Amino acid sequence: MADKIELSSAELAYINELVNSSRARAEPGESRAGFRIDGGDRANALLLQLAAKANLTLEAELEDYCMSFPLQLTEDEFHSLTMQLAPPTIYERGPVLRAWRLHLEEPLPLLSTNGDKTALSVHELSPNGLVVDSGPKQAPKHLHLRLALPGNESLEVDGWRIRDTEDGMTAYEVEYPKGKDAERIRSYLYEQHQRLHPELQPELPQPLPPEDS
Repeated sequence: MADKIELSSAELAYINELVNSSRARAEPGESRAGFRIDGGDRANALLLQLAAKANLTLEAELEDYCMSFPLQLTEDEFHSLTMQLAPPTIYERGPVLRAWRLHLEEPLPLLSTNGDKTALSVHELSPNGLVVDSGPKQAPKHLHLRLALPGNESLEVDGWRIRDTEDGMTAYEVEYPKGKDAERIRSYLYEQHQRLHPELQPELPQPLPPEDS
């Protein structure tokens, strides 16, 4: 088995920079930061074939967590490749490796399709799941509602009830029908994970002062 490769603080900071750049909306004609790939025609063609048939990821191993960053390949008119990192799925280590769940300090409301608040609120959020409080009413078997993320437009959610929790809430497995909404959820969770775990953020050395001339 190959030894694990530990990234330096500078490399971890660069990964964060790439992800943040990919999250930001680029202006028309503006290129986003990424890794330029120059493996030659055969290697580039092989990567494009793999990307067309499978999901490529970059895996980052941490002590208590691991992160899986989806890789997105783009080809320009000169057949040069750029590889960009999308927001990761965060997994929490334990007896079973499972997607990290955000316990919300302020529950997020679930909205009807026309934007009105419902009696349902989200108390835990993961890339493919919700834990919902339905109040005094029985939780529905199926959800087709909208989730209001802080500072963002609400997004469409389809959910199926999988179990009741010990504290009287209901866990749902969810899908996001619109293409980029799953990435928006991963981006929000990544931001919150960084906020809650500042100890995982790389500390870069301070630049040296300029020498006296």
